Amino acid sequence: MSEAAESDRLEGWPHPREATRLIGHGDAEATLLKAVNGKMPHAWVFGGLKGIGKATLAWRLAKALLQRGRDRSPLASLDSDAAHPAVRRLMSGAQGDVLSLKRPTDPKTGKIKNDLTVDEVRRLGEFYARHAGEGGTRIAIVDSADDLNRNAANALLKTLEEPPPDSLLILIAHRPRALLPTIRSRCRMLMMSPLNETDMTTALNLIAPDMKDRAQLARLSAGSVGGALEMSAYDGAGLDASLKAIVARRGRDASAAHALANDLAAAGGAPRFRLFIDRVQAGFADAARRGDRAALEAWKMAGDLARAEDSLNIDKRSIVLRLLERYAALTA
Repeated sequence: MSEAAESDRLEGWPHPREATRLIGHGDAEATLLKAVNGKMPHAWVFGGLKGIGKATLAWRLAKALLQRGRDRSPLASLDSDAAHPAVRRLMSGAQGDVLSLKRPTDPKTGKIKNDLTVDEVRRLGEFYARHAGEGGTRIAIVDSADDLNRNAANALLKTLEEPPPDSLLILIAHRPRALLPTIRSRCRMLMMSPLNETDMTTALNLIAPDMKDRAQLARLSAGSVGGALEMSAYDGAGLDASLKAIVARRGRDASAAHALANDLAAAGGAPRFRLFIDRVQAGFADAARRGDRAALEAWKMAGDLARAEDSLNIDKRSIVLRLLERYAALTA
């Protein structure tokens, strides 16, 4: 049975709240466990590359807190029992002490919106105003904070400025430095690293034992399990080969660029188009870290064009060609 599309879940794969294990990130989990058993901040930013397990850790923490309940006894780990009533209710979507905020679906088009809207963030006020139930803590998970538009970010800031008692807010951020400084300053930062080769192998063996070209996809995804799954589903290896060929010719082979643009603009090509945007943005980010100032502008341009395509129905083909021209020039 196919699952309804959700912006905080990779299509075709289980939601992070369903994960029973977290591969790697022992240091991050130890940091959280120390805080749970000591002085717990009211707000966290879980930062790091997309698809490395940030959301899985957030839901893992939520389940452990719900299972602990009101007695606030020390926890030995963040493991939880799937049969525990509070955890079962969370998994069924009937847990009133947990709120998940993500990009909503447009009721008119049925498509997931590009932004996490101010109306979604305003749900926090009503949620935190309610009396906490069995767990004693109301937990909100924002996945991801990168998707907040300006009005939504300002609305979130108001909650952070006056945090209600017995509340916990977790922001998942793939680019935490892009968050408003006033938001970052009111949260404790927990940075998570990409998985190493051993952990990537373990995770992919567990999640996708039949994945083809696993070693190549693991390498291309740079330690992101979610990235490897997405590349496997949408021929990320082929897309990467096309990008390398275009770069090798310094963008002078118009036929290769137009062929890729036609492919990504074809009906049903939306997932590969999104993967293309992610791949060129990753390339721009690498160039920016090496000191290429134009790369940061190109990175922003890629995101702006992708949002404009969805909201204004701009031709994907022209977007791809424009980004390929900039990508080839930067990488060359």
